[in-house]
Amino acid sequence: MAIDGPTPTPCDPEIFKSGVLVFKTNTIPSNAMEGWVKKIAELSGQRVDWHFAGGIAVVLALGDITKVKNAIQELMPEHDRLYKIALEKLWL
Repeated sequence: MAIDGPTPTPCDPEIFKSGVLVFKTNTIPSNAMEGWVKKIAELSGQRVDWHFAGGIAVVLALGDITKVKNAIQELMPEHDRLYKIALEKLWL
């Protein structure tokens, strides 16, 4: 259940089963994480999805993993911005 809007759709079953782990993070709420991961998929042109495991967002991908990692690197400023917003809300 998401705390920042509607609950995102579950992780694509094929990606969940066979995807390569490309990134882990925590603190960022579900809908913010969903939006960020969709941007990674769009920028990389690859299949990318995510799920929570033990409170950690796990990002998995299928296809050209180098393209996915490059997209993650390019979009890290947005990740960091979302992370800071989430931390500020925790500290209130």
